[in-house]
Amino acid sequence: MKPSTDIKRQLLAAATAALLAAGVLAGAPSAASGQRPNFVVFQTDDQSPQLLKSMYRGKDGVFRPTMPNTVRKIFRSGTEFRNYYTTSPVCSPSRASLLNGQYPRNNNLLTNDGSLGGWLGWKGQAIGENNIPLALKEAGYRTSHFGKFMNSYFDLDTGRPTRQRPRGWGRWFTASFRSGDNLFYGYSVNDDGRIRGPFGRSDYSLKKRVDPPSCGLLTSRARKRPGGPKSRCNYTTDLFTRQAVKEIRSKGNRKPFYMQIDYDAPHGDVRFPVGPQPATRHIGKASRTPLITDPNFDEADISDKPDLVQEAATSRLTAGDRRKLKKAYRSQLESLMAIDESVGAVIRNLRRIGELDNTYIFFLSDHGFFLGEHRFSLAKFLPYESSSSVSMAVRGPGVPEFSSSKEVVGNIDVPATVADLAGIEPSYELDGRSLKRFWRDPSRRSRRPVGIALFNPTATPQLSARAPALRYRGYRVGPYKLIRYWNGESELYDLSRDPYELSNVFGSPAYQVVSQYLTAHYDDVINCVADGCRESLPPWPEPTLP
Repeated sequence: MKPSTDIKRQLLAAATAALLAAGVLAGAPSAASGQRPNFVVFQTDDQSPQLLKSMYRGKDGVFRPTMPNTVRKIFRSGTEFRNYYTTSPVCSPSRASLLNGQYPRNNNLLTNDGSLGGWLGWKGQAIGENNIPLALKEAGYRTSHFGKFMNSYFDLDTGRPTRQRPRGWGRWFTASFRSGDNLFYGYSVNDDGRIRGPFGRSDYSLKKRVDPPSCGLLTSRARKRPGGPKSRCNYTTDLFTRQAVKEIRSKGNRKPFYMQIDYDAPHGDVRFPVGPQPATRHIGKASRTPLITDPNFDEADISDKPDLVQEAATSRLTAGDRRKLKKAYRSQLESLMAIDESVGAVIRNLRRIGELDNTYIFFLSDHGFFLGEHRFSLAKFLPYESSSSVSMAVRGPGVPEFSSSKEVVGNIDVPATVADLAGIEPSYELDGRSLKRFWRDPSRRSRRPVGIALFNPTATPQLSARAPALRYRGYRVGPYKLIRYWNGESELYDLSRDPYELSNVFGSPAYQVVSQYLTAHYDDVINCVADGCRESLPPWPEPTLP
């Protein structure tokens, strides 16, 4: 005799309750549905670690959070990694490591331009075939990219936007321009191999506003013509986000999916004044915001720094420097507001299609940015925390909320984490490791070091916005950071006691045993490959402080 419908329902409910009680379904929608998880990676450009949780002061004098959606829906709804580093604080090498999980010295994409950098390097080196998006695509994932790719993603021979697109991407909507020609309007896009644009007028300025103040992500016009050339909303952040949302809501979109959205902001553009162009609706919102001044701002005494660094920072910041920096800082805050709205729009639409609980979402930047620290302003390149370390967090199935980890991690670990969660084995060896164990147990620590390097091919310093692009290699392990420059000079910082890097203790008698320890393992760390990059060092010593 067959059981009645009510009995069937009761049996099903009891079975489901048992599974939940056993932890089979709870926090693991992919296991319950049989689907592999989705991934969304948000990457900003030149975002100082100070900016993520910053507060802006508007014309009414009230302080408000700059990125409330990002903080609330990713950082507080997941796990923040508070010691996250980029392999190299320069655009293309950092972005390459994020896409293939190897240090620049191992994937051979070392600079922004030339045969070992940018788009040419991507095409000419093995990384063009050895990357996580391609591995995911071959494993059945729907991959998509929106925004900025490598530097000089452009046809330099013809002087036009390129129609080429890298392997591994199913949907490709990417800005094409020469290195350094950043524009928030008047840019062209490679749309699945077709050149579209230019979007908006390239003669924009803060006074000549291109988009109307009402122009936003979810206007009716934007919904009808998402990203079209005739759309009134041509601001880069808005356009890339609308295309990403369209992809998420596409009925023909295969699941699972990997999506990466690379925004231009808060990187400056080629238009006056210095700093990024905010969306029209956000211009002036941070007009009364004071500049953040940490203890290392306009550092008074830099006699502890290497001669190479001192030669580039011979004078303190002038009143003119500070005014320029303050204006740029306010523009950075305002440019991030559109990105924060975008984060909210993407998460809202993931929830709308029922995929939010099965999606891992990462938020990070390609590297940091100096805002007056150590006398450097509107620059990057150097290994100090403001440049090499950025804010990073992940939310997703099984990732605890309101959590943080102080484990030392790097951008090489993000691709390894994605591969682990997706259950794929790339055809090449990764240098990074999965972060899953560290969000499962945020108190967990290891002694695995993370390398930081700048492979400037020239032998002499090249100044850029008051920061020298010096060649150096080094690493962070536990509380210590050791850096060696091309001329043999060194820096050592104990970040547990000196988080602002005010005192270089290399050569200090109190840190002699620490220096010996870090120096002894230096060659192994900076030359590691694959498994060797995931090995832990022996326990580090403590300084002999009085």
